Amino acid sequence: MINKRRKKNHFVPKVLQKAFCSNNGHLWYSERGEDGRFLEPKDRNTESTFRIKDYYTILDENDNLSDSVESLYYGQLDNYLGEILPKLYRSLRRGIPPVIEGRELSLLQQAVWAMIKRTPDFIKTSDDLEIGRIAIEGILRKSSEISDPERSYTLRKYLDSETKVRQYGRNIRVRGSLQSSIRVDQALQEFSVRWVNIPGKQSFILSAMIAYRIGNGGPNGLSNPNFEIWFPISPKFALVLLRDKAGRIPLLVNEDRDRVRLFNEYAAINSSAVASHSRELVESLIEVGGIL
Repeated sequence: MINKRRKKNHFVPKVLQKAFCSNNGHLWYSERGEDGRFLEPKDRNTESTFRIKDYYTILDENDNLSDSVESLYYGQLDNYLGEILPKLYRSLRRGIPPVIEGRELSLLQQAVWAMIKRTPDFIKTSDDLEIGRIAIEGILRKSSEISDPERSYTLRKYLDSETKVRQYGRNIRVRGSLQSSIRVDQALQEFSVRWVNIPGKQSFILSAMIAYRIGNGGPNGLSNPNFEIWFPISPKFALVLLRDKAGRIPLLVNEDRDRVRLFNEYAAINSSAVASHSRELVESLIEVGGIL
């Protein structure tokens, strides 16, 4: 039996979404409409939230559509999260902040960075159609680089089909997002893990950004020594990656409601979709979300 290609691609894993669900296993979910404004929150299950059809679909060596990135690469990432997140939740709920070091820390660093890169909110400058058209036209202009006339003919035919051009651009985007960087890998090794707890009634929302790159007064890039990555893993807990060689920052920090609100507003302003177990919280945030 031939396996069907996976077309429903979740850019926020369902295993992470579940921690933010209400008791009925649903989320109050709002995404931006065509005008850039948030739509009215809807009570949705995790099968229908934070997903884009064929978002990670690539072209194989025969130019056929393939779900190998979704099923293998992100499938493995989601399996990893499915194993580690329940352990983190159990420990944090008991008031014991997990100590993560060595290879376990390296795996977590890479997983968080992969999560940041997997979302459409990571890079918003180009769409797949534009990427594909620019790439194909650029290749055809340098026709001497195409030694295969059949390949050249295929690419010219692609330009007659918006669907084919989009598929080609998506293939470039997805494969490019999976490329590793020695500079990034080396920088991530400098980061250690801290945990944030919200003791009051305030809650983190879940957003399409997944994790937030915080510059603390400087650029929100890895080269900034004060750069932090905040990754809410539930309404009450967040994982934070930061540089703290001297070990001055406690392993577990209680955060006040005002700062949590600032993080939630930042997420709403910069994200294409937000969700929570609380309809009231989502409604209060999409009012400040503005037009993306």
